[in-house]
This record gives sequence, C-alpha cells and structure tokens, in this order.
Amino acid sequence: MLEEESIWIKEVLEKADLSNVREVLDVGSSTKEVRTQTQPYIDENIFNPLRKCNISIYYLDKKKSEGVDLVYDIENVSADMIGKKFDLVICCNLLEHVLKPNKVASFLMDVVERGGYLLVTVPQTYRYHPDPIDTMFRPSMDELISMFAGLEIIRKATIRIRDRKKYKLTELIRYLIPFLNWKVNCLFMRKEML
Repeated sequence: MLEEESIWIKEVLEKADLSNVREVLDVGSSTKEVRTQTQPYIDENIFNPLRKCNISIYYLDKKKSEGVDLVYDIENVSADMIGKKFDLVICCNLLEHVLKPNKVASFLMDVVERGGYLLVTVPQTYRYHPDPIDTMFRPSMDELISMFAGLEIIRKATIRIRDRKKYKLTELIRYLIPFLNWKVNCLFMRKEML
C-alpha cells in the first residue's frame, strides 16, 4: 500500500458511519511487520483508529506469518470456507497480483455482510511490481466499478502517487511523460440491506 492510499482510506473511514461495524477483514494483508514497520502508515492511518473503536480486525493472506489470522489462497477461497461475513472488508493493491481478479471480486462481495462496506484499491497506472506476480491488471475506474456491480458506490477517487524518495526532476519527468504518473483507483462501497 502507498501512503497516499492510507490517507485516503483514513479520511473515508472517519467520515463513514461505522457504528454497526464490529469486524473487519483485511484481504491480502501481508505480515504484521509490513503493516507496522516497513509501511507503518498502514497501521497508523487505518487499523489503529479502528482498534480504538473496539473493532476486531482479521488479517487474511496466503503467507502464514505473524499477524496473519486467516491463511488462504485468495483465488481458491469462498465465504463458506471463511465461515463468517464481515462488516467491513478492505482489499488494497491485490487484484493486480492474481490471475482471476473477477473471481476475487466475487469473493470480496460474498464475504461482506449485508449493510456492510467494501473498500478496494488497485493501480490504474503503476510500475511492474511482482509480489510474487504482477499481471499488469490496471483497470480504469469504470472497469473497476463494473467488477462490483450491485454495490452502492459511496466514494471513489483516483489518487496520484508522488514518489517522495525522488527529487523534482523525477516529478517533472512524470509530468511530461504521462505513463509515469502513478495513479491508484479507490472505491468505497456498501452492500445493500435486504
């Protein structure tokens, strides 16, 4: 996850009515070390505020490691296998790392409780980054929205990512060469109550 994404997510969750949110599932969570040390803004901006509201968080990843509660291959898991549904499901920068993004999107919708929320981010333009694979899936906002048909779009944004490790020359080059302008599509959706 990129820091700009974590800030957008923090702002979205602060404005959302989370009064009925008791359990959160973070899909493709990686390890506790990544969330708290390598990219500490993930925990600081997203999960720590949720924990302060006494919300339980479950972390799902295919790698068994410290800080991973549920170990599943995301392309071969179902809501029934998980055994429960969640009030909020977060899936950031995962769809470009799977061979069947539409199948994963269906799983994400299935594991959200009725009346619950789904938050998804995926690069629109970004460099190749295998973890362990990168299929170069880079949907437009409309393509991403179509993957989650039936959910109410509460907020959407395309965030421009600035690489803070580089200098102004890099920013100038990115401005002049549009495909170097990294962008991430972000969706915050709600599953209807029936």
